[in-house]
Amino acid sequence: MQYIVTSKEESFEKVRTAVFVDYEAWFYGCKNQYQTEPDVVDWFNNLKDKGQIDDVFFFADFSHDAIKDHIMKLRNISNSIIDCSKGDKSKEYTDFIMLDHIYQRLFRQGDIKQFVLFTGDSHFQSVVAFLRNFNEKKVGIYALDGSLSPLLAEACDWYVKVIPSSGRFESIKKALLKNLTWICEKPDAIPTFSKTVSIVVRNYPEYSEADVANVLSTIIAKGLVRQEETLLPHSGQTVKKLVMPGVMPVKEEK
Repeated sequence: MQYIVTSKEESFEKVRTAVFVDYEAWFYGCKNQYQTEPDVVDWFNNLKDKGQIDDVFFFADFSHDAIKDHIMKLRNISNSIIDCSKGDKSKEYTDFIMLDHIYQRLFRQGDIKQFVLFTGDSHFQSVVAFLRNFNEKKVGIYALDGSLSPLLAEACDWYVKVIPSSGRFESIKKALLKNLTWICEKPDAIPTFSKTVSIVVRNYPEYSEADVANVLSTIIAKGLVRQEETLLPHSGQTVKKLVMPGVMPVKEEK
């Protein structure tokens, strides 16, 4: 997975930390947006750099077939797994139960210095503000890329956008195709492999040149983009121009 960190401080102190994970939202977000599953071990290794972890609580309705087997996977990290299933399936209780545990932890163990939440839901803005403004706690947020509420991002001390591995490939592919669609519509444009990689990395600094080059090579191999030899107009040098099937140059009006 890739982790994009935004912090209001330059470094993380190793203070005593309690962690609360809306695993239900994380699981279905990965499943629906990225067609993959949460990599909990990789995430936990990233989390350990953010503080002295006291405990990690996972919250979800584990009564559904798609997610029920994940309890055993989560026990590799923590035994604090809270099943939020209720008899009334028309209502979701996970957020409320998670909030209750956050407040309980605050009032029962005031020596916790930092609270970390894995959620992008704006419903948690109030508890984040309460922890920071009235209890002098640091608050960090993990959230899937694209799911983080701007209000929640503004309320916390730091946040991390999480991009699953398969989702990272799709994100880079989307950036490449967006750039190539735009440039291939220009009559005189000659997009090359290296030039395209450089432009995408400049516009998306979270991606490395190696990763963008690997994705571009893959979509060329799949036929989404072609390479055709062409002559540079001034030097006469032969280069391989990137061409997108179905995208034609737009004629400029005289």
